[in-house]
Amino acid sequence: MRRFDKRVAGIALAAFVFASSTATQLYAQTSLPPFADIFSNSPVAMLLIDPISGDILAANDAAQSLYGWTSKEFRNLSISELNQLPREKIMALMEEVSLDEQHYFLFPHRFQDGSVHTMRIFSWPITVQDRTALLSIVSEARDVRAGSEPLAAYSSSLVEAVRRKSTELQHTSGLLNLTLIAAIAVLSGIIVILALVLVRGRRLVNALSRQHLLLRVVIDAIPDQIYFKRPNGTLEACNQAAAAFIGMPAETIVGKTDREIFGQTNDALLMQQVFSDVNDEGKLINQGEVTNPAGRKYTLEMIKAPVIDARGERLGSVSVWRDVTERRRTEARIEMLAYYDPLTKLANRTKAQEVLVGLLATHRVSHQYMAIAIFDLDNFAAINSIFGHAIGDALLRTTGRRLCDNIDPGCFTARLSSDEFVVFLTTLGSSEETARTAAHKKIERLHSLLSRQTFINGNQITPSTSAGAVLVMPNSKGASEHLRHADLAMHNAKSHGRGSITWFHDGMVQDLVARFDVETALEQALQHGGLRLFLQPKVIDGAPGRHFEVLLRLDHPERGIIEPGRFIDIAEATGLIVPIGAWVLEESCKLLAAHDDLHLAVNVSVRQFLRESFIDDVAALLETYQFDPERLTLEMTESLMIANFDLALSQLRKIRDMKIRLSIDDFGTGYSALVYLKQFPLNELKIDKTFIAGVPHDSNDTSLVELIITMAHHLGISIVAEGVETVEQAAWLRAHGCEGLQGFLFSRPQPADHYLTPPQ
Repeated sequence: MRRFDKRVAGIALAAFVFASSTATQLYAQTSLPPFADIFSNSPVAMLLIDPISGDILAANDAAQSLYGWTSKEFRNLSISELNQLPREKIMALMEEVSLDEQHYFLFPHRFQDGSVHTMRIFSWPITVQDRTALLSIVSEARDVRAGSEPLAAYSSSLVEAVRRKSTELQHTSGLLNLTLIAAIAVLSGIIVILALVLVRGRRLVNALSRQHLLLRVVIDAIPDQIYFKRPNGTLEACNQAAAAFIGMPAETIVGKTDREIFGQTNDALLMQQVFSDVNDEGKLINQGEVTNPAGRKYTLEMIKAPVIDARGERLGSVSVWRDVTERRRTEARIEMLAYYDPLTKLANRTKAQEVLVGLLATHRVSHQYMAIAIFDLDNFAAINSIFGHAIGDALLRTTGRRLCDNIDPGCFTARLSSDEFVVFLTTLGSSEETARTAAHKKIERLHSLLSRQTFINGNQITPSTSAGAVLVMPNSKGASEHLRHADLAMHNAKSHGRGSITWFHDGMVQDLVARFDVETALEQALQHGGLRLFLQPKVIDGAPGRHFEVLLRLDHPERGIIEPGRFIDIAEATGLIVPIGAWVLEESCKLLAAHDDLHLAVNVSVRQFLRESFIDDVAALLETYQFDPERLTLEMTESLMIANFDLALSQLRKIRDMKIRLSIDDFGTGYSALVYLKQFPLNELKIDKTFIAGVPHDSNDTSLVELIITMAHHLGISIVAEGVETVEQAAWLRAHGCEGLQGFLFSRPQPADHYLTPPQ
């Protein structure tokens, strides 16, 4: 009977091998999804082996962690360097795997540290890039006692024993009759059939298990949360992302209900997306903020759909949740950068224009007037220079807060540029007169608030603002045009002095056209010789030679001679002041070279003076025209003192080293400071004509002039008084020690030729 059992076992083993081969071929014909990512990211150790050479083609991260070798080191190893069996045995077993004859093994494997461990190996052939390789899943067989014989070796021994006993039976079975042989054959056939059925079933189970493993790895690798729910409301399965979100292992989540996971929540989104059910054809799509059981908030995109099999039966539902928290934050940051000012957190110009378009559309429907007001901080550049940019930034933030806190509901404010803020005043009424009156009161209130004293980092600052406003009719459409009109009104207000408020009118457009005309004329004058030098005498007691101040005039082709007051600001704003100043200085040097007794004072703009190349340009003029530098005086305004003190001081010292005289023009009207006068190497101060006008009858003016003269003489600086128009003024100034006089009393400015051309 034992011989018969061994024969049956041998037949069953042969049937198992045949079934395995057939199932492998069938499985190889089945289309499976790519598993390159699954191989790399699988938590199970996997090896990819060349069945011909035995080389290890690849090892995933789990295998590298298990064995201790890196991916590069694995590729330099063969399977025989891991497996401690003889190489011939290993190659024979790999051939059996390639033929789908055997798939499960227990092998002694060597690790990188030299230790040997018994490993379970589940291996089968796959096709990778048109070549056959062996994919092996590896795990440590901790429950197998040392020295135990692998199943494959036992099966091989069993087959060999069956074969030997079969041979013996063949020699001794000759006496059996044909009936017994037929009975055995029939019984053997039945056993083979049963073995084939069993082997096929086992092979199918293995294939399904393998597919389930691959599917599990793929689902866990997906970063989105995935939940499968039964029709009774309990969870069938979830992936690792879902388990991490809930804060429990996946195996403990299975079988729980929504209430058991999320508790008694009243969150509307959870009530709709999680606790509700979907019908057979429905689909729920939502997006919003969800709090997980641990209390952390996420922004999720959620979709829930029914799962229906091929027969139309409802198996449950599947939910997929995608975490878009960081994406929403990034989008919010991008919107903030695109539409809001990072310093004041107010809307920027782009956002303001969008809002204005919407407000205009609303007011066209409601037939309401609105107003646009632009506020500009006066002398903001000076505040930055005196106190530093940190204080300037703080002042801008203060201005923004004052506007936000004091505008009416429905109104809007934004920062347009460095120191410009805009306010949209809405719903002012349907009458133009009423709307203008209401808007003006609101603008005056805001203007007053912005001009209040403030303390920033211990510094007391009293800002001043200029405001320009435009009233917008109900049927208006052009957002950009209205902003431009308000900006034009604001610049018009600044031209009237600090702290002004101006409403836009059509004449401002004409002024703008005239300004553009002057700008064009300046550009053409530079190119075609349209600039003229005028001279005004300076009467200096005891000074030899003829002394003049050089003044500039624009010879306009249609308007004639235009004085500097009408074009210097335009030249400063456009940057033309630099080439114009260079032209004036060179023309003056030509006159000094041509007249030995001539002394000229030339005005130099701060923008021109602070150019790094200015010193080299002046040195080149001295080299070219060869005149005594003491006959040239450069006049600068007091704004030079605060524009860039260190650079200005360095430039002034270099100019004095050239023996050129230095003078501060219009002294007393700007940012006079004794600390600057003490350090600057000045030769002369020119007292502004606004102080001279009150001499000698206005006690305030006379006191200031006396103070300036005394201070200058104490510092070793000479004085020139501008705007002297009466003999009484001249006498008083001379009596109080003023060395130089200049004004209409002596002569009005005349073309240079008037003074320098010899009489015929």
